[in-house]
Amino acid sequence: MSNSKNVGVSKPIEARPLSEIRPVLICPYCHSSKIVKTGIRKKKFEDVQVFLCQHCGKKFTPLVTKNRQHPVAVILQSLILYNRLKTGAEIVAWFEKSLGHKVALKTILQWVKDYAQYAPFLRMRDFLAKQINAKQAKLTDFVVENRMFHNQIYDFKYHRAKTDLIAKEDFRNYKLRIIKDFLELVVAECPHQVFKESQTRSSEFKNIFNLDEVQITTKHNEACEMAKFVMQAVANNKERHQRLQEYMLFCDSVTIATEVPVLLDAQDVAHFKNMLNFQVPLELKDEDVITGHIDFIQLRNGMIHILDYKPSAHKEKPIEQLTIYALALSRLTSLRLYNFKCAWFDEDNYFEFYPLHVVYKKQTKKKGFKRKTKPEKA
Repeated sequence: MSNSKNVGVSKPIEARPLSEIRPVLICPYCHSSKIVKTGIRKKKFEDVQVFLCQHCGKKFTPLVTKNRQHPVAVILQSLILYNRLKTGAEIVAWFEKSLGHKVALKTILQWVKDYAQYAPFLRMRDFLAKQINAKQAKLTDFVVENRMFHNQIYDFKYHRAKTDLIAKEDFRNYKLRIIKDFLELVVAECPHQVFKESQTRSSEFKNIFNLDEVQITTKHNEACEMAKFVMQAVANNKERHQRLQEYMLFCDSVTIATEVPVLLDAQDVAHFKNMLNFQVPLELKDEDVITGHIDFIQLRNGMIHILDYKPSAHKEKPIEQLTIYALALSRLTSLRLYNFKCAWFDEDNYFEFYPLHVVYKKQTKKKGFKRKTKPEKA
């Protein structure tokens, strides 16, 4: 995969006024939707919108980070930098140089402690740091970052050190370690021209699969909590994916890659239909290629999880898109579709299903006549 431009640390989360965040939908106390704006609370570094619930009469701000002087965007960026294995002194210097914002080292370390529930990667951070130091490797080597120009700009990122640790330390994930080999080759062997010329995106397919035996499980996942945490600081809707991807790659313990390019061609579809007897209702010509970019790939509990962030997830049902992602990644890695799960989520909802159930249906045995073993009596 060539013709790509390397990039370093991505653009930091901007310290935007939190009064610009998208409107709150319900009261955190009584869950009523009858809420109105009722003024601005002035803080040292920002102004925060205050809401009034007309049902219970309580005032509130929608921030997880309320009662903090510093903007939530600064807190988020400090957690990302800390999990990039920067020292406290380096983070302080980074804020002063990049944002002209002074933050005490003691404050940063307190944030790391207070918001640990939103950053499960902290549990493995020190262990990884010791491993990297023992190997005398550069800190920039433990994450691969590459900007790809596929009609749109996609920032592919792959956490090499985390993937290696998850695949080795958990025996359930060991059989899936080939995903690491694939991610290592993305930058070097991605056929960028195919992605530029392809006119067919996986997200274009709607209602083509038979969903009779597909069970969609609704749950509340850690991804929802992290999305809720990050979206406090995102005023521009176009930046939602980028900010969430950056945060989950460095602060989540199981997210190993983001914006992963995948493709599916006519030979792949023929393999699934003819060799595996899968029901894949895609009719592709020899020159046709379906392309896409997976928002998040996670490795956990002996499964590869393909995740897609969808604002207002309860109104979406991207089963076709996610199933095509799984089929493509299965072919690219030579892993069985049995090893994949797919999900889409937002701040409040997480919907999960098995892509294998979408394309493979159990064959029911037809009842025939029983063979008689004894002659009938006259």
